[in-house]
Amino acid sequence: MPDFTRREIAGISAAGIIAGSTSSSRVANAAEFREQSVSGEPKMAIERYFIQEPTSGAPFISVTPIISLAAAHENIVHLCGVTADPAHPGDIKAQTRQVLERIDRLLGRAGTDKSKLLSAQVWLTDMAYFEEHNAAWNAWVDPKNPPVRACLHSPQLWLPGLLVEIMVTAAK
Repeated sequence: MPDFTRREIAGISAAGIIAGSTSSSRVANAAEFREQSVSGEPKMAIERYFIQEPTSGAPFISVTPIISLAAAHENIVHLCGVTADPAHPGDIKAQTRQVLERIDRLLGRAGTDKSKLLSAQVWLTDMAYFEEHNAAWNAWVDPKNPPVRACLHSPQLWLPGLLVEIMVTAAK
């Protein structure tokens, strides 16, 4: 089964990097960028993990964006929205568990874990899934360190059949 995000289905393999392989030449691993102030001194350091290249959109509905799957600044890690594998989506509980496993792997690669979550944003394609989603979420989240969370209705995610997308922010 493929390992990670929406871009993977379009032929960009973040899967190997998240699973521990370094076989993909299209993924940048923890590239560090520095902005400079007017005086030329470094202003801020940002670590970017798994920078994705765009695809043509074929055979899918649109061109995929150039994004970082994770970015860290001043010991705060931000993840992109994470969905289930479109090739093996399953029901809402299965998709939620898959998304949370992927979040665990991304957080680990960025040097943190779910016990340090600060916030989570959840999008469900149908709010009728709320209770089943919460069952999977509650089994996963650190009960002593739960993040603040918003759960919103989104009539459609990036690909039909996907039921949940989660984006989190964590401390390092």
